[in-house]
Amino acid sequence: MKPIKINIDQLITFYFIAKEGSITDASELLCLSQPAVTMQVSALQKYFGVKLINVKKKRVHLTKAGEELFPYAEEIYRSAVKAESLLMSYRNNNLRIGISGALTLFIIPVVDRFKELYPTVRMTIREGRTRNLTAELLDFQHDLCIVGTVDNVQRELQVFRIPGIEKMVLVASPEDALARKTSVTWKELGEYPLILLGEGSAARDRILNEFEKRGLSPHIGADIDSIEGMKQLIATGKGVGLMFPPNVSQEITFGKLTSVPLEDGELKIDIDVAVNREVSLSPPAERFLALIGKHFGCEIPSQ
Repeated sequence: MKPIKINIDQLITFYFIAKEGSITDASELLCLSQPAVTMQVSALQKYFGVKLINVKKKRVHLTKAGEELFPYAEEIYRSAVKAESLLMSYRNNNLRIGISGALTLFIIPVVDRFKELYPTVRMTIREGRTRNLTAELLDFQHDLCIVGTVDNVQRELQVFRIPGIEKMVLVASPEDALARKTSVTWKELGEYPLILLGEGSAARDRILNEFEKRGLSPHIGADIDSIEGMKQLIATGKGVGLMFPPNVSQEITFGKLTSVPLEDGELKIDIDVAVNREVSLSPPAERFLALIGKHFGCEIPSQ
């Protein structure tokens, strides 16, 4: 086998310089000084006697050779990250999960059962919005993500869909005029200030799509970062919201919120379990997927 002469560290440094178009930005991402970054790419050019970049007014411009080298450098960097992620998951017996905030309570029973069965696995869970979590998954920050419906699935993602597990309920403050109605149509709902999760939430997108397909425009009262923030605003009469029952069951039981039936169509949201196709799942991730399938009564095939 022919030995490799190229320096991988120098190649990855070149990748970041080319990707960012700036030695300054590359040095920040690599946690290296600018002189060190410059020295790395200079050494790469000198060794092969090929000019890869030109710097003009602090911006990096690739030569023809640099443009042709870039996809190879990117592939090597991404492969190195995947290899490191795989080895770390095996070494540390880790499981890293991203969960859409609105779905956390649906998944807690699976998390609890997993901890009972595999107490030595170190599990880390990050709540977030669907759009952010899938981006982090593609950046190898999670082993798998449990999110709302993923539209326009990127080819790097593999998605397993758990169909509509439970309908969302319309909730309002007991003092709100809407709470005195026996039921509400979508048209009537459009007249009330609607409290929504912020951009990037699959639940938000699903709600807005329901208005759109009916030719209606909702009155958005506020975009909120958290479920708790939504409940507080609704409870104080600042608006109404569509939420999952597990997230509001206590507030309804103790009279802080009231649920009002929707007349013309239930609103359900699917759960998507997403994994990165480019990374082989670790044994803990495979076991967690199997438990999800068992809990929701669906088959999730092996990656």
